[in-house]
Amino acid sequence: MTQPSPDTAPERYPWRLQLPIYASGFFNGNVYFLTGILMPLWALSVVGEDQAFLIGVIVASRQFLPVLLAIHGGALMDRLGARRIMLVFGALGVISSAAFPFFPFVAAIIALQALSGLAESLCWVGSQTLVGTALKGHATYTGRLSFALRLGGFLGPWLSGLAWHQFGPAIGFFTIAGWVALGWIAGWLVPVWEERRSPLAGSFRLGEIMPRWSDYVATFRMIGIPAVALVVAVTFMRQTGSGMQLSFYPIWLKQLGVTAADIGFMVGCSHILSASTSLSVGTATRWIAGRWLLVLTIAISIVTIAITPLLGADFIELPGVGRIYFILFGVICLRGLAQGFNMPLMMSIGMQAVASHEQGKIVALRITVNRLTSAIIPLIMGAIAQVFGIEISFYVIGAIGVIGLTIVSIWMVRSPAFRDKNQA
Repeated sequence: MTQPSPDTAPERYPWRLQLPIYASGFFNGNVYFLTGILMPLWALSVVGEDQAFLIGVIVASRQFLPVLLAIHGGALMDRLGARRIMLVFGALGVISSAAFPFFPFVAAIIALQALSGLAESLCWVGSQTLVGTALKGHATYTGRLSFALRLGGFLGPWLSGLAWHQFGPAIGFFTIAGWVALGWIAGWLVPVWEERRSPLAGSFRLGEIMPRWSDYVATFRMIGIPAVALVVAVTFMRQTGSGMQLSFYPIWLKQLGVTAADIGFMVGCSHILSASTSLSVGTATRWIAGRWLLVLTIAISIVTIAITPLLGADFIELPGVGRIYFILFGVICLRGLAQGFNMPLMMSIGMQAVASHEQGKIVALRITVNRLTSAIIPLIMGAIAQVFGIEISFYVIGAIGVIGLTIVSIWMVRSPAFRDKNQA
């Protein structure tokens, strides 16, 4: 399907509609990053350093239910409206996040990871779906959502890491629960009239709870659209980098002597830089085709996390800030700059490739691939680390991501579908 030219002027919408959607992204889109710092540390404290594979299982378990049910959740949003689904699962997210300190057992941690992971992913699907349905998925609005996401990505990891460091794991998890609760409030503030305007939104029926095979078939058929196939492929590759960052990256830094608060600050600052580039996506695509900007920035984001074991833990002390691990900090910030471009591009390219009543499905498809990869990467890294050490696992996963992007690039060059100048 031929997409609109990236520099087409977007339709204007009232801020009373836009702001709650962006606020929901500020909170809902960053729970993953908060738990990505605390959960590896929590798993490490529960099972010990000699159980790398089990740590990988605990981290990966957060993705089990999202992989199975994200498409069902997206289809429900297409039928019933994103806001309703966000409110239900936001409440589940608050409860499950607050429960972690009370159940320091592997089986309970895995179960809570699965529940809170499903809640977090569907709330984030909802925020993106609202941009697609209410704001027509234009790159300007996906860029603003990504900007809000990245601002939250600075504050959230820093607060949760600081809470863990100063007051212990319980307060760290309660901080996450409070963060999720604020996302629930943001979803509640989205105007109800916008949800009712959806052509497929209807009254809730008990039968809607059950997944439909037809929804899964219709969603996976979208991969036949070249732009959607591109988004699915690069999502898989992008998550090789994110999978490393949200599993063994905090553990590696902890072994270097970096505290949870410092890790949270570093990751948070990378999100601030992501926010700055997110707002420039629309301008950047006037100079370079969106698809090539997407591939290039994902490659940078993979390499910058894969080389972590090559970097030292040298630091400087800044008054009022504390330790700044300048090499680690500089590289994670470079990763942040790249991530700021590729997130809104993935959203926009996918959303503009499908009809307005399929926005929930296209977002859920990308989230499903995202979470599947996020489950696979910690397991593979854990297995490699168990046998060869954590350092080698970074290099292997990084190589997989770069090789995959090379194959995708060759496909784009050879495919007639991407030769139209209006293709993203």
